[in-house]
Amino acid sequence: MLIQDGIEVTDDAVWTWAQIPDGSTELMEDGELEAATWATAAAMHTLLPVDAEYHVKIMWARYSPEDYRDSWTSMPGVRAPGADYYIELGAHRIARNSEGGHFRRRVVLLGVRWPTRDTSSPWERRRQAIAAQLRSRAAMLRDAHGRVDELAPAVRRWFSQVRDSPLRGVPAPAATIAWAYARELRRTADLAPVGQDELSGAQLVSLMHGDVTPSPDGRYVTTRDASTGATRHVAVLVPAVNGFPADELEIPGGEWLALLTELIDVEASVRGVNHGRTGSLALLRAGRKWTRSQSLEAGEAGTVPPEEIDEAELALAERDREVRRRVDVLVTSHPRWVVHAGTVEELTDRVEALRRRYTGIVALELAPNIQDLLWKELLPGDWVRVPEFGQVQPMRTLAGSWFHGGSAVGDTSGPYIGGNLGATPGPVRLHLVSRTADDRRMPTTMSFTGRSGSGKSTAVMLTVLAALAEGAWCLLADPKGDLAGIVEVADRILGVPVQVVDVTAPEAAGSMDPMRWAPTADEARALTLDALLGVLSGEDRRGTEAVLEAAIDRVLARPRKMWSATAVIGDLVATSGDSPAAQAARTLGETLSVRSRQSDVRAVLGAPTADAAPMLSGRGLVYLRLDGLGLPQPGSVAEQWTVPQRCAMTTFRVSTAYALMQSRHVRELIKLVALTELHRITAYPEGRALVQWLARTGRALKTYLLLDSQSAVELAAIEGLVEQLVMSAAFEALGREEQQAQAVLLHRPDAGPRLRQAQGMLGPGECVMRDRHNRLGLVAFDRLTEWIADTLSTDAAEDSADLYAYDTEPVDAAPRDHSEDGTAADTTTPDEPRARDVVDVRQRTDRQEEVR
Repeated sequence: MLIQDGIEVTDDAVWTWAQIPDGSTELMEDGELEAATWATAAAMHTLLPVDAEYHVKIMWARYSPEDYRDSWTSMPGVRAPGADYYIELGAHRIARNSEGGHFRRRVVLLGVRWPTRDTSSPWERRRQAIAAQLRSRAAMLRDAHGRVDELAPAVRRWFSQVRDSPLRGVPAPAATIAWAYARELRRTADLAPVGQDELSGAQLVSLMHGDVTPSPDGRYVTTRDASTGATRHVAVLVPAVNGFPADELEIPGGEWLALLTELIDVEASVRGVNHGRTGSLALLRAGRKWTRSQSLEAGEAGTVPPEEIDEAELALAERDREVRRRVDVLVTSHPRWVVHAGTVEELTDRVEALRRRYTGIVALELAPNIQDLLWKELLPGDWVRVPEFGQVQPMRTLAGSWFHGGSAVGDTSGPYIGGNLGATPGPVRLHLVSRTADDRRMPTTMSFTGRSGSGKSTAVMLTVLAALAEGAWCLLADPKGDLAGIVEVADRILGVPVQVVDVTAPEAAGSMDPMRWAPTADEARALTLDALLGVLSGEDRRGTEAVLEAAIDRVLARPRKMWSATAVIGDLVATSGDSPAAQAARTLGETLSVRSRQSDVRAVLGAPTADAAPMLSGRGLVYLRLDGLGLPQPGSVAEQWTVPQRCAMTTFRVSTAYALMQSRHVRELIKLVALTELHRITAYPEGRALVQWLARTGRALKTYLLLDSQSAVELAAIEGLVEQLVMSAAFEALGREEQQAQAVLLHRPDAGPRLRQAQGMLGPGECVMRDRHNRLGLVAFDRLTEWIADTLSTDAAEDSADLYAYDTEPVDAAPRDHSEDGTAADTTTPDEPRARDVVDVRQRTDRQEEVR
């Protein structure tokens, strides 16, 4: 035997093997599923050569944390200082859920016995078989390579067709083919070799070191790993005669193989032959000839033909019309359901559970005394040894089984963010900031919608952490003030620079001063002028623009470290002379000096403390708390705003300007802007302009945008936004209008019963996610550890006797001590036991962490 990527060479045949990735069919509506079934059936007409044998194998394997770790090494770019620890947390969660059976990787192989033109007579074939036994191993290997080389052009064309078909198959790695063969002998070990594109000889002998023994009662076989002595009991079930109710399983097909995800340790193997158009018509003629003969015999006997005969004649006539119109063809399939367990009692229970689950779908039987023959059929490269249970079916019944159907969603690389709750039970990876050739052409905006308490804000923070791990600059705007936990997590887990800007806090004075963070003098001039004018009333602004511009220019003429809005105000106050212009300048400066002490604007115009840092422009997290701003009512007239409202709006405008400015500069840097409670931001023209501009230009500027809103209706109504969404996460929504708006954001404007049912049954932290490939799946975000879950929690703390009804501290109490980068000083330092607790001890998980 010789195994290469996509090819298996046996003594008498050459098989090509394609690996079929999981599909995303679980949330398809009936009309979509029907169309997809017909498309798959049409593709299989072409992919399965006429009269050639095919073999579909559906198996389960564990997800490997090593694969997750290794995938990060192939991702280019800069990482956070603590990225390795963050990666290890994800690997630990994948390993734990895999060991618990929550994560299972489905492996689907489609094999075709390649047709050969052997014109040898029976006598010549016998002579060749005898001569082959006398040949050396090296000669046999050369012969195998020769057979592969002969078929290589045709095989390459076939794999190209598989890749471009709805199956999207790729050549199965040699290691996967060998694993599929060896695991039938040794089901107790992880056997897949790594990094080899050809296996033969001693490698295969070592890999397949096991044996199989039929049970005394003939109802199962026992496999034994010769290396370890571990055993596993295997039972193979077959469909009963007329076990497939053809009418019910035609369209969409019953999904009778997609059901395997609901069962533990149940796999499938389907061998068969595609009869093609000519062969199908011959079978139908034979079938109709038999039904007519039965009807004639009944008429000659003076009896009425059985009802089943009439139904069969009608069904055969319909099939005949379909084949003649080239709508479908017939196949003879030999499906086998494979159940394995560690004990006989457990095997019996699983067999009964399998039969119960298929009640009303396919009648299954456990055929005794031939289990060893049925087991041999499971081996790649073998053949049908028990043809008595064959089923003649339309191709669409095989395609409609959805042997590769499921709920695949997410990316194949990037950070682990949660688990798949659907028919593809595995880890979900979200690589929003991917810069591959295909992904960089896509939009860069992702939406998070759902009712309050559904977990969407926590999901936003987890997505921000994933971007920070890849060395991004991230701005998280928090209009509600309940997301402060991300500061501690980003600092302790990832070790990235973190800047906390509570815009109304005294210690934030001057941190948002445009003079301090604007990259150029021109931009500093424009932004500072807007900020100073913004805090003035209409009467105060009259005739002051030129005076302000002159003062700003004088400050900009100084060294860069002396630039500040406070310096501009001081320059106005220090204006000398008794002229009306000088007195007006001093009056303007005194007015601005008073305004700069307003809590709603001192972050922009206030005098910075000695250790106050300007807004962060490099890698790291900027946490912008906007909850204290007393913004005016949306739509109100600016001339009627109070002084605090004008100051609050000025700070809000500077915040949006900072996000826009940072997104335009340093284009090589990955940048992410997360806007939570979006309805409070887009209520104002500046907020809507920010969202629309970043959504449209993010791809070109390498800036990613996260939008979090309780109102999917308002989000979907933003002009041009739906087209700019690369992904969307729809959390729990109960109202019909909200569910319909979520469907629009999921690019499913005509939401059907399946999607609406999923939207109403979601728990906290669970969502319907649309990925960049327009696939839908049910996802539960994983908070990785209990400590992270507690820290990121947005729930208010419980009341206690230690809390006072009123604050007893004086109004002018000293501000909290802060670190140099603007973050609140932490008096505790995580020691090694605490760090280990994050991975090991603190692992009591809830419904989202123990993903079903």
